[in-house]
Amino acid sequence: MSRFVFSLADERDDAALRRRMARDVLEGSIAVSFRREPSYFLGAAVQGERAQVIKCVDRRTGALAGMGARLVSPAWINGEARALGYLADLRGDPAYRGGTLLARGYRFLRELHEAQPVPLYYSVILEGNDLAIKTIASGRAGLPCYRPLGRMLTPAVHLDLPRRRIRQRGIHIETAREDNLDEVFRFINRQYAGKQFAPLYAATDLGKGRLRGLRARDIHLAIKGNRLVGVLAAWDQKDFRQTHVEKYSPGLARLRPFYNLLSRMTPLKALPEPGARVPYFYLALCAIADDDSAVFRQLLSHVYARYRKGPWHYFIAGLHEEHPLSAVLREYRRIQAAGQLFAVHYAEDQAAFDALDGRLPHVEMGAV
Repeated sequence: MSRFVFSLADERDDAALRRRMARDVLEGSIAVSFRREPSYFLGAAVQGERAQVIKCVDRRTGALAGMGARLVSPAWINGEARALGYLADLRGDPAYRGGTLLARGYRFLRELHEAQPVPLYYSVILEGNDLAIKTIASGRAGLPCYRPLGRMLTPAVHLDLPRRRIRQRGIHIETAREDNLDEVFRFINRQYAGKQFAPLYAATDLGKGRLRGLRARDIHLAIKGNRLVGVLAAWDQKDFRQTHVEKYSPGLARLRPFYNLLSRMTPLKALPEPGARVPYFYLALCAIADDDSAVFRQLLSHVYARYRKGPWHYFIAGLHEEHPLSAVLREYRRIQAAGQLFAVHYAEDQAAFDALDGRLPHVEMGAV
């Protein structure tokens, strides 16, 4: 009998899954961990409509040696609503790395795929996670094909210093209401249909499931005349997904006390203590008619002004590097970050990948 067993995790494994997430640290000048308190599965619900979480357990000790998730949701592929897979949360205890467990985990994933196939998956590997890029995206035998689709820009924009509000004649910003949510989501889906892998959402997703924690009042609308021309939401996920600072580089650690002293006298936001949660929200549901940068600039200006004096230190954006709106993000003071986007498929689904028609990719970074 093998020492290691692969199976699907359930609520009884929740504590072990959360510990594994907390212990994996993305190194950098600010080393961070991505956590799922109070429940791993609450966070998984925003990542996919159907979630299958793979666990690898050491029979000798009962320890969780590794984990990963296969998630499936409706999304836009070549302008059509299709089922799209997402591969996420691949984590492994360093004590078990270097053997055959990764290959065996992917064999188990293959069994799940064959039972409920989808033609395509996507995955995002954050820059700095060199080990993941070196292993799973290297084309190793037995693994599905990882096809690079460019970088998703995910800057953390500082919410601190005041900025001049941007206003355009003929366009005003208002907040979504319960009675116009169907119209809002029809607009979002019309815009998202023009992007590759963009999620297919409905008003009924709001506040639960795939849009847990998002409310109508968090969704901001750009109105031109009586026509909706842009949507942008502020999605705070602190109640079920968190990012914690684990440590600072030596230089930043020395600078932090002086920076935090300055923050007491200025609008600057203090750098959190090591181990503390980072206060931020995601920009979400970014849907702009004709990718009009002027509309996006005004919506972004409104969101910045509205949330700057709140408890949040940053917002996290998420646009493909080739997206025409990504240039607007460079107008803000930010911490640069990005992830490598991959389309993932098995050999027999090569035709599904080849059929992708060149639309610009868009994934919801708050669901990654």
